[in-house]
Parts: sequence; C-alpha cells; structure tokens
Amino acid sequence: MFKNYIMTAMRSFKQQKQHFLLNVLGLSIGLAAAILVAMFAFNEASYDKQQPNAERVYRVNQYFASLGVGGPMTNKDLMNTFKDMAEIEDILSLEPSPPGAEFVRDDVGYKLESIASASTNIADFVNIDLVAGDLAKVLTTPNMLALSEQYAIRIFGRTDIVGETLIQGSKRWQVGAVFADLPENTHFFFQGLIKELPANTEYQNMNSASYIRVKPGTDVKKLAETIEQRYMKIAYENPNLAKMTLHPLTSIHLTSNSNYEMKKNGSLSTLRICIGLSILLVLLAAFNFINMSIAQSAKRAKEVGVRKALGASKLQIISQFLTESLLITIIAALIACMLVELLTPAFNQLVDRQLSLNYNSLLGVAIAVVVISVGLLAGIYPAMFMSAFSAKRVLSGDMQRGRTAIAVRKGLLVVQSALSVGLIIGALLLQQQLAYLQSLPVGYTKESKLVISDISAEDILHNNNTALLNRINGIDGVNKVSVMDVDVTGSYKSSLTFTADNGQFTKQSLPIIGAGNDIAQTLGLTLVAGRDFSEKMAADWFSEVSDTKATASAILTESLVKQAGYATPSDAIGSTWRTSPGNGKYLILTVVGVVKNIKVGSVKDAQPSTILICGYTNSWDGRVIVDMDAAKILPIKAQLASILEENLAIHDPQIDMLSENYRALYRNDERATEFVTLFSGLAVFLACVGTFGLASFSVLRRQKEVAVRKVLGASRISIMNLIAKEFLILVAASIAIAFPLTYWLVGDWLANFNERIDQALWVYLVAALSVAAITWLTVASLAFKAASTRPSLTLRYE
Repeated sequence: MFKNYIMTAMRSFKQQKQHFLLNVLGLSIGLAAAILVAMFAFNEASYDKQQPNAERVYRVNQYFASLGVGGPMTNKDLMNTFKDMAEIEDILSLEPSPPGAEFVRDDVGYKLESIASASTNIADFVNIDLVAGDLAKVLTTPNMLALSEQYAIRIFGRTDIVGETLIQGSKRWQVGAVFADLPENTHFFFQGLIKELPANTEYQNMNSASYIRVKPGTDVKKLAETIEQRYMKIAYENPNLAKMTLHPLTSIHLTSNSNYEMKKNGSLSTLRICIGLSILLVLLAAFNFINMSIAQSAKRAKEVGVRKALGASKLQIISQFLTESLLITIIAALIACMLVELLTPAFNQLVDRQLSLNYNSLLGVAIAVVVISVGLLAGIYPAMFMSAFSAKRVLSGDMQRGRTAIAVRKGLLVVQSALSVGLIIGALLLQQQLAYLQSLPVGYTKESKLVISDISAEDILHNNNTALLNRINGIDGVNKVSVMDVDVTGSYKSSLTFTADNGQFTKQSLPIIGAGNDIAQTLGLTLVAGRDFSEKMAADWFSEVSDTKATASAILTESLVKQAGYATPSDAIGSTWRTSPGNGKYLILTVVGVVKNIKVGSVKDAQPSTILICGYTNSWDGRVIVDMDAAKILPIKAQLASILEENLAIHDPQIDMLSENYRALYRNDERATEFVTLFSGLAVFLACVGTFGLASFSVLRRQKEVAVRKVLGASRISIMNLIAKEFLILVAASIAIAFPLTYWLVGDWLANFNERIDQALWVYLVAALSVAAITWLTVASLAFKAASTRPSLTLRYE
C-alpha cells in the first residue's frame, strides 16, 4: 500500500510540475533559514553549560548608579572573606593582568590578548584540558606561565614547550603548562594563566571577577542581599554606593550588558528576533503549501472521485495526500541542508561565530522532528479537504468548492502579506534607529582619530612622557596627540568622591577621566568656557605637593556644572574641588575648563556627569589619542608602530580607528537589523511565490472569462487589473492588520533606548505600497499572459 502511495505521489509531482516546484522552492528556503538560525540559537544557548556544576555557579556583579556603569569587577581579597558563609561551597578569583602583556622570544615580540591570574581552584569552575605540564604548579609558583595551545604554536611552533622561557621587560617567565584553547561557547577568555596576584589591602581597588559556587537549595536572592550588605559595609564609605547581584554563569553570555567582559557578549533580544523570524519563514512556506494544495484541488477532484468510486476509504485518501506532503517536505529539507552547507561560511561572517551543522546531534534530531511536523501539519488540512469531496458531485461535473476552502486560502494570503508588511516596516525602522544612534553627538569627534591601546599608565600618565608625544606629533599627517585612561567607546574605570568650594556640591561620587595635555583639541571636545590642559601651564599636571596633598587641573562637563549649582559654565572656572582622602591623601583640583557632555560607551546607557583630571589616573593602562589626516593613515600607523617599539619596547601595538570602535558598540543592534532585513527579503520572496502560485491557478480558472471579456472589447490593462483586484483587496486587509500590530511591537523595542526615533508615517506607506506593488506585478504578469492569448484558442471547443 505504501509503495502505491509513493508511486502515485511521484506521478502527481510529474503531472503538477509547477505546483511541485513552487512548494519545494518555498519550503527549502524557509527550512534553510530556520536551520541556520537554529544553529546560531543552539550555539548561543550552550554557553558555559559544559563547565563543572554550571547550574550552581554565579558571578558577583556590582552596579554603580551614580556612575551609570556596572560589571563583574570586585575586590578578590574581600570576596574571599565570604568563604565562611554556609551557603557558599567555593569562590574563584580571576583577575586579568595589566594590558600590554608583550612577551619576547628571540628578539621577536608577541602580545597575548589576555593573561589572567587565577586562584588554584580554577579547574573546579572552568573545564581546562591540559596538553602538557602541570597547571597546579603554575598557579602556585611565581614567574611561571601556562600558555594556550594556540599561542604555544604561534610563539614556539609546537606544544611541548614546558621549561621554555619568555621575557617581559626585566622579568623572565618559565612556561610550566600548555592547555587546549577554550571553546568558543564560553564567556571565559584567556590565553595565559599565572599565579594569583598578592593581596590588596585597598578594598576600593576592584580588579577581579569573582565566581561563587553555592550549595544545592540555596536561596540565591537572599544570599546576594547578604553579600551586598557585608561587602558595602567594608568596602565603601557610602554603603548605598552600589548594588550587588549574583548572575547565573550560563546566562552571562546573553544577558550581561557589562563593558568589562572577557570577550564580546551575545544578545538575548537578537536571539529572540532570529528565532521568531525563522519560525515565521517556516510558517510562510507552510502557508504557501496549504494555499496551493487547496487551489489545485479542482484539478485533482476527479482523481479523488474515481478513487472513491473504486472503493477507496477516506483514510486511504488522507494517507495518500499526507504521503505527498511528507515527500515534498523531505525533498525540500534535503535541498535546505545543501543550501545550509553552502551558506554557512557567509552566515558565520554575519553572526561572527564558527558554526557547523552536525546531523548527529540534538540539532539534527530537532531538524528531523520539524521536517516531519511541517509535512504533517501543512498537509493535513489539504488532505482533509480533498478527501471530503463527494464522488457523485465531482463525477457529475459539479466542481463548486466550499466557502471554507476559499476563506482559508484568502485568510492565509492575508497573513502572509501582513507579515511581509510588518517585516519591511521593522527592517526600515531598525536601520533608521541604528543610523540615528551612530549619528548622535557624543561630545567628541570620532572621525580621523587613532587610538593606541594597552599602554602602561606608568609610561604616559604617571609620568608626563613629552618625548614620546613629541615624536608622534612630528609624524607627517598627525595634527595633535594626547593621552587618557578611559576608552570612550567602553566604560569608566574609576571614581572619586568630590566636594566643591561653592558649598552646594559635597561628598558626591563622580566617574573620573585621567587625561593629558591638549585632550580637548585632540579628542574634539567642545569647550564652552575656559581652556584646554596645556603643557605651557606646568601646574595643570598632577603633582604630589606633600604626603597628604596633591594638586592638578580639571575640566568639567556641562551637566556637572549644573549639578554642582553653578549658574553658568564661566562661574565654575577657577573653582576648587577637593576629593575625600584616599590612603590619607587629598587631591585638590582647580577647574580650568568646561566642555559639552561626553558620552562614554553607548548612547543607550544613561550618561553621568564626569570630570577630567590632568595627569592623574587610578588605572594601570592608558591610551594615546592621535588626531590625524585620514588620507595618510597607513604611513602614520607604520611610523607609530616604529616609535612605540623604540620608546616603549612595544613590538605589537594595538592601533584602532576610534570610529570603528564606536561602531562595534552597536554590533548586536546592527546584527539584529541585518537579520530583520535579510528575513524581510526572504518573507517577501516567499509571499511572492505563494501569490504567484495562487494567481496562476486563479488565471487558469478564469481563462474562459478572460477570453469572453476580450471578445467583448476589454483591454489587456483592464483584464490585468480585474484579476489583480482580488489580491489587492486581500493586501489592503493585511495592511489594516499589520499597521497597528507593528506599531506596538516596534514601539516596545524602541522603548529600550534612551535616544530613539519616532515612527514615521512614510515608512508604513512605503512598506504597504511595496507589498501592493509586488503583488500587482506578480499577478499582472500572469494576467497579461492570459490576456494576450487569442480568445479562439480558449473558446474553440465551447
């Protein structure tokens, strides 16, 4: 019996080539898109689930409302005092070493992107596969280093390197172990491990990520509150300065918005958008199948009537049509898998991942289940519909179809068009929002700026390294150069508590930016009062006057001037600001300038007021900012690398365009926009396939009507519009559904941004007219062919 079903299905596919090809085309594209997104979703959801006891591991996060920043950085020595708590089994401390960790072997410099000092229990929190050596010995022995397999091969050309030596400045490191590269699906990122750094008695020094493993059944929320109370009481003068949370290890990749991550995180909202769009594409393809199966029912009505007359049961007819549906879906799935293999490299570039389709996995099982489900669910209604034909009515020539089938067909077409309209609107508005974010004023100039990162603060901020800066200033094409300790496309590094001399601003915590001379001119800050830091004014640079007092000049932002109670920016010039004592030392600042507000990091985040201090930093690393002629970027980069090697022994400097760093802030939003744009195009294409299939059946059914109208003098255009009118009415209904629903959904998404665009009416009109025009062209092309046929060829047998 089953063999007969297969043979009948193949015969049907041969007879109904157009129907078969359209169904396979739509389903294969929809399934291919769904499989690609499923690969991405499975990968994103798998982050850190391979770690030991991952479901009971949490990272301690702090959020400073006054600074507008938060992240995983804590004081590891203070966190280790919590090991006595009954709910905590163990605590891991993972501290990134100062940037610029450049190692030399045979006079060749190698920069490791991430060296971390770790507590000896790291293997209890992170799966580390040892290739060679003894990791435990490395984590307990000074000046010993464990390297990742990738960097062992890069530096030495092999992995059996235990006992080899690397030089870092005046320090010699011995390689004690080699470990396998960490998998991509983990938020942990380090290429080297060293012994835990010595204890720091200054509790406000936060430079370590702390992970805790709790005992089963622990009330995590209550534990977080207890940790916060104990930590704040010891670490800060103001116990309400920060809030602390425990972030589940397995959700860090998708839900942590910190700028202090070891590597770039994913986005839960992007993942949800992708999954939703892939489901919509599969549904659109299934709708096409249902619609075209119902539309062609008239052609197969006599076949069903004959089968019933010969004794076929309703179940047998349903089984026949379900077999055809499953075969079409399986063929489409095989083509989809081939498309996936071809498109995976391009898709990996889009999502910035290294994905591959493993059929012998949970994803492979999921694909098989989805294919069978789509085949059954998409085929069940057409099968039920056609099996319900009356043999007597069909064989007597009564081919009138029921209203239910027409309603289903029109309803599905309305849904398809509504989805297309909504996706086009979403794609256009997402692109506008992204462009708007990237065009917002951030207080500094992004273009024609180079940023040299990972330079020790001791080389450029603890000391006024005028020799280095003068050499950079002498490069042809360099306009100005300065230094700072904050990545303006990242986040603030530290804060201090200030009191102003006007009596209205007292003991308030502010984020600080350590900066060098000419910072306003170099970075493109807009001065509204006062002047820039200047080498000619020796008093500007940070200076320790005594054991308890230090002085420097400062530049305030406009918002801070208002917050401090000054009537105008000019009133703040010359004022004195004093910090609360740190290690018994006061910092006394003289305000010399006021600039427009600086937005550090993304404009999506609330931006606090800030203060720039000349020559002062709490950070271990700094950045050189170079304002240059963009047309000479390549020779400038080459000369910068040469100067840094000669002056600071940096062999592999990190030199980036500030504009590219800023664009990277919105990579997740850009990726979501690309996804929506891509899937919108696919959705419109699938809708066109469905419309083309239905229109071809509609034109075929109305051939005689077209011929008669042509005999009576109707023009081709009038006939084309007549046939297209039925479909345009359905598009109008879909627009009425899509507009309010899309307005609500897009508005909800835009609410996540502090700065956002308004939903313009023209975007909605463009989407509606686009779908209407595509629908008209699709239907009109088929109607034109029918209207161009000689009436005698159609009516000669009547």
